Parts: sequence; structure tokens; C-alpha cells
Amino acid sequence: MQRRTQQAGFTLLELVVALAISALVALMGASAMSMALDFYQRNAQRSTARESIRAAERILRHEWAGRGLLIRSDGLALEFITLHPVLRKPQADLVLARVRYACEPSGNGKLELSHSVASLPGDSPGAPPPPRWLETRILASDLQECAFSFLTEVRDPGGAMQPRWQAEWDDKRPAPHLMRLALSDHDHMPPVVYPSRAGSAVR
Repeated sequence: MQRRTQQAGFTLLELVVALAISALVALMGASAMSMALDFYQRNAQRSTARESIRAAERILRHEWAGRGLLIRSDGLALEFITLHPVLRKPQADLVLARVRYACEPSGNGKLELSHSVASLPGDSPGAPPPPRWLETRILASDLQECAFSFLTEVRDPGGAMQPRWQAEWDDKRPAPHLMRLALSDHDHMPPVVYPSRAGSAVR
């Protein structure tokens, strides 16, 4: 009797189909992994942007608490004198300083908030010299919105005083009771309002 051995195997068509299915599964897995990495990367960028915005708000709140009575703003830049300047390298002899917050365009078509600290010039005759900025840094970038406004009162046609937010403020007017900062990235964030503290403002 002749013994026949049967060999089990795959045909060429079955191998091609198996390879095609494996490639499709690998492609789907790579696509899902890429989407997951992109999601986590965008989430991390949003968290970093949110934290930088919150840090900028905390710095402004700290300096605004010791602000002077003379305040200037055009809506995009805010300058005032403070007893609590925030520097990355604090100086022991710097007690009273001028700070400037500016909403400026960045290279990618968005806005960024810069923070500058200057020492006040000493008593000198004539016009005061321009401020000597000790430090300028970017507090927040990639912003969609960046603006300052102040609460004032205006008379309506009936003669009654009505509150209204306005962007411009000069140093010839008394310090405002409320200042509002609108600062947000691609996710809309509500504006932050900074009240004045009675007895805390320097002259």
C-alpha cells in the first residue's frame, strides 16, 4: 500500500487576503493612535495656555492690589504704579515701580500679553525721563482676545447716571473702582474683574 501524506497549507489567494486584512487593521490602529496622540497633545497645549492665562491674571491681581492713583490705558495697554512689582529676579531696593501690560500682535496672527517693570526716576527738574524697563516678558501667548476696560458712569438722556465699561483711561481722572481684563485663547473664557481696595492705593 502506498502511504499518501497530506500537507495542509494556504493558497496564494488566502495569503493575499490575510495580508490585506492585516494591513487594514494596522492602518486603523495607526490612525487611532495618531488621533489619540493629537488629542492628548492639543489637550496639553490647552492646559498650558489656560495655566499661563491664570498666572497672568494672578500677577495682575497682585500688582493691582497695591496700585497707585494714576492709571493710563488705551484698551490695549495698561500702565500704573504699584507697591508690589513682580519680577523673576526681585531687587531688594525696588519698592515702588511702574508696570505695563500690553496686548500686542504676535507672529502667528494672534495676540500676546507682555508685562514690563520699570524703576521710577528720581526727582529731576523738567520733564521726567522715559521709564527704564528692568524686565519685559510674555505672560500669555496665542490669544484670541486681550483687552482692558474700566467701569465708569455716564448720564443717559433722562439725566440718570448709568454704569458703562470703557476702554480708555487717563491719569487726569480718579482711579476707577473696577478694572476688567478680557483674556482668552481659542476657548472663550469670561473676563476677570479686579476691584479696588479701599485704603490700599498709593499716591
